[in-house]
Amino acid sequence: MAAVVIVTYMADLLSDGELVFVGLNSHHALLAAAVAKLLHRKRIRVVTVAEGYEPSLADLPFRRSTGDPDLARIDTVLPTVEAFDLAQKGKVDVMFLGPVQVDGEANINVSVIGTLESPKVRLPGGAAAAFIFPLVRKAVLWNFRHSVRSLVRRVDFVTATARNASNDVLLCTDLCLLRYNRERKAWRLVSVHPWSSKEEVLGSTGFEVIADADVVLTRTPTEEERELIARLDPDGLRLRPFQKT
Repeated sequence: MAAVVIVTYMADLLSDGELVFVGLNSHHALLAAAVAKLLHRKRIRVVTVAEGYEPSLADLPFRRSTGDPDLARIDTVLPTVEAFDLAQKGKVDVMFLGPVQVDGEANINVSVIGTLESPKVRLPGGAAAAFIFPLVRKAVLWNFRHSVRSLVRRVDFVTATARNASNDVLLCTDLCLLRYNRERKAWRLVSVHPWSSKEEVLGSTGFEVIADADVVLTRTPTEEERELIARLDPDGLRLRPFQKT
């Protein structure tokens, strides 16, 4: 249930005419792009970190890594460096990114837990996140471990920030959807998933969250959306972040 809800609300965030960049280990983002394009009929263009431009999402080779070279199994290849160049020119509309930590100032961390000099955990690193994050028109962050350890008052290390940018920044979690409010310099609660509550969201977040008295519930996926997602991901990779270990 959780994985399908998250994929569909990510798809709802995409709009006609947008160029969407999907990075590594972004199975839910890639499924969302497929739902938006194939089912919602949104006129989006998709670029993957596997350097495929407009891959055929209808017969998507859904693998463990969204960087699988099979995703470039098409006529047009767009090298990642060219995608970064498009971002610099303001032509990348949406980027999906999954930070381990997010803080109240729209800083993200995919570098280290602890100090840089003596880290408790070394993370994969940000690649070009510091460069692209403030440049894309809409940054969709995702973290499916919503807690005070991942949504923190201050990240352990600032890999990238949109604090001084003017773009739209959203945060998709396993409990809710948040949007960064630049006037208030704080995150606003957009919707709460059906299995969660405003109280749970506020109690599980390490920074201030602006929340209205009446909370909007994230919509329930349609049967068509469920069927398409299941067909595209027969091995259930979308479910793994929500399985208890």
